[in-house]
Amino acid sequence: MRAVALAAERVAGTTSQLARWRQGAHLASLAGYLVLTYWFAHGSLYLRGLVVVAAVFGILAISLDLVAGMTGLYSLGHAGLFALGAYTTTLLYNDHHWSLWTLLPVCIALVGVAGLVLGTLSLRVSGLYFAITTFVFTLVLTVVASNSQFTGGFGGLVGPIFPEFSGGLTWLGQSLIWACMLGLLVAMLLALGIRNSPFYPVLLAIRDAEPFAAAAGTRTAVVKIAMFGLSAAMAGAAGWLFSFQGIVSPGQFDWTVSVNILVMVILGGMNTTLGPVLGATFITVFPAHVNINPFWQEVLFGGLFVLVIIAFPAGFVGLLKTLLRVALERLWRPAAPTSPASRQPMAAVGHPAPTGIEAVEAAARQTAGEAAAPSGVTPIRSTEKVAAVLCREIVFGYTKGTRVLNGVDFVVERGTIHGLIGPNGSGKSTLVDLIAGRLRPQSGTIEIDGRRLERGGPPERARNGFMRTFQSAVLVRELPTVDNVLVGLYSRVPRVAVRGPIWPVLPTARRDARRMRSAALESLSFVGADQWARSRVADVPHGVEQLTQLAAACVSGPSTLILDEPLAGLSPSEVEHAAAILADLKRSGVSVVLIGHQPRFVFALCDAVTVLDAGEVVASGPAAEVREDRRVREVYLGQ
Repeated sequence: MRAVALAAERVAGTTSQLARWRQGAHLASLAGYLVLTYWFAHGSLYLRGLVVVAAVFGILAISLDLVAGMTGLYSLGHAGLFALGAYTTTLLYNDHHWSLWTLLPVCIALVGVAGLVLGTLSLRVSGLYFAITTFVFTLVLTVVASNSQFTGGFGGLVGPIFPEFSGGLTWLGQSLIWACMLGLLVAMLLALGIRNSPFYPVLLAIRDAEPFAAAAGTRTAVVKIAMFGLSAAMAGAAGWLFSFQGIVSPGQFDWTVSVNILVMVILGGMNTTLGPVLGATFITVFPAHVNINPFWQEVLFGGLFVLVIIAFPAGFVGLLKTLLRVALERLWRPAAPTSPASRQPMAAVGHPAPTGIEAVEAAARQTAGEAAAPSGVTPIRSTEKVAAVLCREIVFGYTKGTRVLNGVDFVVERGTIHGLIGPNGSGKSTLVDLIAGRLRPQSGTIEIDGRRLERGGPPERARNGFMRTFQSAVLVRELPTVDNVLVGLYSRVPRVAVRGPIWPVLPTARRDARRMRSAALESLSFVGADQWARSRVADVPHGVEQLTQLAAACVSGPSTLILDEPLAGLSPSEVEHAAAILADLKRSGVSVVLIGHQPRFVFALCDAVTVLDAGEVVASGPAAEVREDRRVREVYLGQ
């Protein structure tokens, strides 16, 4: 015990030292940034003009990266949002003499609301259609600005003049440089805040694994719209700063600007903080600094863009990260973790561990002793004596007149493992999607722990203690397994999304982050995959992927859990490992619905089994009775 305590103290001391080094590095970076800003503010007129434009477009690139890099929404409407901020500032200042400092929050709020409206309308479509919808917004706005008298037409309007420092602050240099650089700093800090918060894995799950994010309790459409609104508000702030350049005209905000902003993000490195800033600096400074023919300049940019997409899709920052990772791997090559299948709770000392169906039956018989809850989060429990899942007279069809499910009754008793089997096309996946809220029945009722939820979606299920896994692991492959597990806590920790941008500066948020990471690690340990906690999902075996999504489903302490083909593609030892986990879940009071194509394992593991065929229930009841049912043998087992 003394040795363990000393080891814990050493680990705590090392962590504290690393935190101090990290804090020192942050302070040094901030000091360097302020010194650089001071130097820019005292530079030549030419240099200051370049810095202002680069900083403004850096803010724009970061704002686009918030939606393109984090949520996968490729917007071509940011030039229009940018123009809205610049024209609002100029018109209200020139015509109504508003204070410039009042106009800043007004522009942020106004353009943010416009972004919410545009996002709400555009998110009715996705992918290419989303980009086209936002592109049309920019076209319409520039056409209106070009042909309206109040905007000055093609000639534009004379923008306001930014007030200079007065009194004892004149030594700081040009005030506009400080305003632009501080605006860029705030934009970078907001992006860093999100990336260092538990909200970041949720955003990437929405981008790459939306069903997974929804099953964890995320209202994915609401989050997308909110992120687009935040991005638009940032573009509005950039428009406010840009209005001090002298002239505000439609040609500065046409559709090519939207394309250039996207090019900045991709060249520098999408979904990075510094990448968009570096891309914006290159695109804005290079043409002014290197005087070449405009035609060859466009050819150069186009060729460079194609080269990056083909050879270095992660951009400049992504390339640097890859080179750094390769260098570190050459210096330090850790031993690969062993397979999680080493967990064999039924193996006796001096005797070989059972494998295959014998191991599954042994795990199913293991009922003595108390099991710990799957994670450090308090499980959701109900004391009422009601069924965990109750489906009555479920009717559903994907097309009119064709019924995939016809009058299905499905009851899962609390604290049991209930199997759901049937041949391909029998309706198993459809029934699971109905229970999980991805689909809505045409008629019938669905109750989970006594609550009617047939009209609710996956987020309502998650808040009521219902979680699920998927047949093919739906995870964020670029993130470590522990970060994927964090997604499962979204419905259990308050205001994760709202606090995301300022997460690092909130003491309560930092405490929540430590608690969430501890719970995620504990959940990985519960399923036997803690050795892979810091490995990317893209680098782990199939069995670890399945364990990771199981850990993400268990981390919130669910009362009911649906496992869709959890044994698919697993080796006999991994099946044994999964059977032991299911036995632990049952002993901890979790109700489990197990969907499988391997009847031997299902009958060995489950307390009760329901068999579907052609959208109707063939048999349902205790596993031993269903296994001997003549109709089941004829329809499913072919006997």
